[in-house]
Amino acid sequence: MRKRRKRTFGATKLEEELASGLHLAEPPCRYHDACGGCSWQAVSYERQLDIKRDWVDEVFRDAGVEGVRVPPPIPSPQPYGYRNKMEFSFAARRWLTREEISSGEEFRRDFALGLHAPGAFDRVLDIDTCPLQSEAANAYLAATREFAIASGEAPYHLRENTGFYRYLIVRRGFNTDETLILLVTTERKPAVMAAYVEHLEASGLKPACVANGVTARLGSTSEGAEIHIDAGEATMSERLKDGVFAVAPDGFFQPNTLAAELLVDVVSSFAALTGSETVLDLYCGVGVLSILLAGNADRVIGIEKMEAAVDQARMNASLNDTPNAYFLSGDLDEGIRHLPDDIRVDVVVTDPPRAGMHANTVQALRGLAPQRIVYVSCHPKPQAENLAVLCAGDLYYVAETQPVDLFPQTPHVENVALLIRRT
Repeated sequence: MRKRRKRTFGATKLEEELASGLHLAEPPCRYHDACGGCSWQAVSYERQLDIKRDWVDEVFRDAGVEGVRVPPPIPSPQPYGYRNKMEFSFAARRWLTREEISSGEEFRRDFALGLHAPGAFDRVLDIDTCPLQSEAANAYLAATREFAIASGEAPYHLRENTGFYRYLIVRRGFNTDETLILLVTTERKPAVMAAYVEHLEASGLKPACVANGVTARLGSTSEGAEIHIDAGEATMSERLKDGVFAVAPDGFFQPNTLAAELLVDVVSSFAALTGSETVLDLYCGVGVLSILLAGNADRVIGIEKMEAAVDQARMNASLNDTPNAYFLSGDLDEGIRHLPDDIRVDVVVTDPPRAGMHANTVQALRGLAPQRIVYVSCHPKPQAENLAVLCAGDLYYVAETQPVDLFPQTPHVENVALLIRRT
């Protein structure tokens, strides 16, 4: 018996909105009803924000986090063209949309470079342009498709695990106009990469970095690839607020630069720093929040499990002349429990991955008991569940929350919550 796939919040809400016929918009993308990238284009942006606010409110109540007023999300400055990073998949079997099938046009079926159809790892649509990224980034997508087809190397076959080209990651700095290209392949072929760099240059494109990620791992992920730099620098730079940050080919950076600046404003407001506090930044990544908060704190200590991210955070601290930002690598709960006795943490900022904080980290945070906790989340449901545990026994209460829409045209929303210790 085949197990039915659980319906997501986004799929259910989109179906309801389309069925109602209200608050509809004209999608600018011809792939919108077949692609899993930004399925909410047919719903007006104002309505998207209403739904996201209601969702945050609902998951908080379901988790038992009562008495919290959830304001409307702060909208993204750009509802389209906002992403500074997009990942596209190669495939040896192209998935056609209904419109493409009904058009009667002949399509090449043995090559695709684009995005997956929803819920299908082996269905890749050939996307020639994506409205979530800038036109400058779309130019790299077009040039890469042209080169890959002409090169004679095969795209990856998702079921047979054969072929050469696997993924294309395009990063574009909104505030620097720098571009980083990561072409992920199953093996290292320097001659192909050299020809690719030449093709980009001949197309009038000048990336700050061209990197080749090599991985033969099964599964639909570009993570864990061995990185080789084939042109330019090892990183690109992006400015956010008053900071400048080096972004590595495989590093994390908030995908919506302009909305991330608004998110930082919310975090800074909730942290309410006066210049004398010690701040602990959990899941600090490459140090963006640590460095931007350090100017208003006595010191900031960032903890991150991934050593490569910590190395980059230290480099970013040096780049921004932030000597009072320190970074440690290791398990977060152990890092919290083994802080030196002479360090008293006043404020904790935590920005975990979608699954939320591990139970051990939540308990370690309760034991640390800072005066304020600022919890940033890209998935409000596990955030609400973590908050319920932190507030148990009247140790904390949720004083404020503020959603920020970093992901227009999708069901995702970032949410920031402020916890204040009662005793």
